[in-house]
Amino acid sequence: MIEWPQGLTPYRMDWGRVYNNRAFTSPFSNAQQIRTYPGAYWQCSLQFRNLFESDERRLTSFIGRLQGMAGTFKLYPWRRSRAGAAGTARVNGSGNASGTVPSRGWTPSVQVLAAGDYITINDQLLEVVEDVISTSQGNATIQVSPWLRSPPADGALIEYRNPYAVMRLASDEQVMSVETLVAGGTLDCREAF
Repeated sequence: MIEWPQGLTPYRMDWGRVYNNRAFTSPFSNAQQIRTYPGAYWQCSLQFRNLFESDERRLTSFIGRLQGMAGTFKLYPWRRSRAGAAGTARVNGSGNASGTVPSRGWTPSVQVLAAGDYITINDQLLEVVEDVISTSQGNATIQVSPWLRSPPADGALIEYRNPYAVMRLASDEQVMSVETLVAGGTLDCREAF
């Protein structure tokens, strides 16, 4: 897995989730039943423009290191980084693969996460969907979306200060627009698992 080039930031990032739901529609009444399955993933489109030669070189060599869709990289959601520490959070217990994460190791009796924060567990990026307040023992239950794909081990680290998604390029074809002094382009990506 390759680290994203430090200091190289897109001017625009389209970011979102793709859920794995199926709709069953009655041919008689048009009533619907929705069935949800695990396997939701993040996707994004990173748009670059006005890259001078040094940044263009960093971006194209990064793409070269990926070898198209074969390589994976850590992508950090830049707008939702966290400044303060709230303990050394870990998964509390094992065997859980759902939208609820029991945790321990938080600073006691404070709000440790806010709705909309991102966390990473087992290389899976998750969004916190409700505010989280720790108990006096430093435990907390975290509601997340999408659901965990695989159960984390007891004691697995919860990365909340610098969360990331493991991504891959959505296509093997990558093209840059090069002008006299600047360059630009778009990288379409999806979560790798």
